[in-house]
Order: sequence, then C-alpha cells, then structure tokens
Amino acid sequence: MIRSAPVLASALALFAPANPAALAAEPGGSCLPGEGGHLRMEVSGDFDATLDWPNEGTHCDGGPRPAGDALRLMFSREDDGLLVVIGITGLQRGQTGAGLLANVTLVRQGLGRFYGTLGADACVVAVAENTPVDGLADAWRVRGQGYCAAAIEAIAREGEIRIAPFEFSGLAFWPDEQEED
Repeated sequence: MIRSAPVLASALALFAPANPAALAAEPGGSCLPGEGGHLRMEVSGDFDATLDWPNEGTHCDGGPRPAGDALRLMFSREDDGLLVVIGITGLQRGQTGAGLLANVTLVRQGLGRFYGTLGADACVVAVAENTPVDGLADAWRVRGQGYCAAAIEAIAREGEIRIAPFEFSGLAFWPDEQEED
C-alpha cells in the first residue's frame, strides 16, 4: 500500500524540533551534556543499517507533542544521513513505565525517503529513566528500550523496513506547564 503525499506532509509537521538549535548543532556536539546519550537500532528491509550512535556526535532533541498526548525524541548524526523519531504515547514529565505504545519514524535525509508507523499501535517502549538534566532549563534525560512488532511502511511509495529491539537515551525539552494550543 502506498501512503499519499498529504499523509507525508502531515507526518512531517509532527517533527518540528522542540529546540531547533539542538539538531542543528555543530558536528562533534553531543546528545546529552556530559555523557549517556545514545541510540542503538538495527534496520533491515529497503535498506540495512546498524545504528550504534554514542553520545558524542549524536544530535538529540525532543519534547511533548502540541496536544501533550505524547513525547517525541529525535536522534540524528550528520555522517549517517538518518533522522530517527520515537513518539511515546502517554508519557508524562518525570514518569517511567513499561508497555507504553509508540510510533517510530525514520527519515533518509537527502533521499526523500520516509518510513513510519503513523500510529502508536506497532511499537512498544519501556522508559526506565526520565530525569532532569542538571544545568539545562526544562531539559530531561529520557532512557529506555523498545521493539516494533510489525514492519514500518514507506510513506508515499512502496517498501518497508523492520527494526530489531532498540535502546535510546535522549534529550527532551519539557516545560513545567504546557501552553494550550
């Protein structure tokens, strides 16, 4: 099944970074201040990739969706040409938990190829840490692991990928009080 371009445009609108400077950081920057940021993920299908992104050189950003119903974590590395977005449904500031439904999106930057679950029914995560980052206002370290039980379909073209169980530790900018839209 090919998903249409309007679906693609809607999906892209969801990925506006909470802190645009974080994903546009200089090469050699780090995901989290100090250490501990990472993304580990195996991808197979339309393309194969082993992501073992350490803190150094990995750009992270994240924050609650505008409606406040999910948290988005974004990871990228300049050399890999990939953007990975993990959307965790129902996670609140400071909370941890298992069995949280999630969506996962991978963007092959520069190629115009997008893969996404476009819903929180294919992936599940367990968040083990959700703590403030010292010295960075409204910043939270979010660490956990997850898996996707189904393939992740290409958007606006044929194809799919699968990802093995994955681990993440990223950065979310999470204001104390959410502003209403």
